[in-house]
Amino acid sequence: MTESVDDRQDRIDGEAAAWVIRQGGTPLTIEEQRAFATWRAASSDHEEAFRRASSLWSDLDVGTRQKQVIRRRQIGTGVAFGVACIAVLATQSDGGWLNLDRWRADYTTATGEIRTVSLPDGSTAQLDSHTALAVHYGTAERRIVLIDGDAWFKVAPLGATEHRPFVVEASHGTSTALGTQFMVERDPAGVRTTVTEHRVRVVTRPPDGLTHSVIVAEGQSVRYGPDGALDTLQAAPVDAMTAWRSGQLVFDNEPLSEVITRLNRYRRGRIMLMGARLKDRRVSGVFSCSDIDGAVSSITRQLALRSVSVAGLATIIY
Repeated sequence: MTESVDDRQDRIDGEAAAWVIRQGGTPLTIEEQRAFATWRAASSDHEEAFRRASSLWSDLDVGTRQKQVIRRRQIGTGVAFGVACIAVLATQSDGGWLNLDRWRADYTTATGEIRTVSLPDGSTAQLDSHTALAVHYGTAERRIVLIDGDAWFKVAPLGATEHRPFVVEASHGTSTALGTQFMVERDPAGVRTTVTEHRVRVVTRPPDGLTHSVIVAEGQSVRYGPDGALDTLQAAPVDAMTAWRSGQLVFDNEPLSEVITRLNRYRRGRIMLMGARLKDRRVSGVFSCSDIDGAVSSITRQLALRSVSVAGLATIIY
């Protein structure tokens, strides 16, 4: 069977990734050096694929010195790649996996953990994987600060013994309960509020000093960016968006890049795409939050892609 253009590119990308990973460990043998030189010189497509794969390796590393230490110690490929992964994760502080603001949290969840906590007023918060929030209750309001991650709230309503509004602060905005159930999601791209029961008032205060406000009804969501700019209201697939509460991840014709971003929240190590052309491939399916490797296998089969894993610390899809 004649190899299609896409199949050929997939194969070349995979071979390039394998060479980059191999070079991150012990020095190549003479035979491997010759094989690599032959492969690289065989086609300009090989050279370009290797350049892209090397750029991805650079994104995962923290500098030449660390690479030299890895090679000098002649540790295995998997460990070398794992060290690079750990290093890059440790340098991410703005909403990344090592967010120093998490130290001021009252409640946190570890990677892959989903937890429900009871708040002082009788409200409950369900925290998704790698989430952190702080509780600041006072005489005037019940304020929650979402530092990182996703949380779903069931709010104890106002009444004769409770007059304080329930407010969730995240980045440059707040979500104030006008009902009882809603979810707030925070990541480096911004904040999204989704209402599962009644209504929520979302207010943003960008650095320019202007204030923007919108009422989000049941079954709707709204996003605002890191700068506080408020998007338009959207209808929300609430059941799919909150499926994590029961340990599932639901995707309906969503871009592979967004799916990978979501999967990465539930496992240690990173899943990465090799090649920009893959990011817009569409994915549908229901996967378990506790079996991300199974999700990767299912997705690669669904899209006729391939993957390579290194010591369970990193997975490249190509």
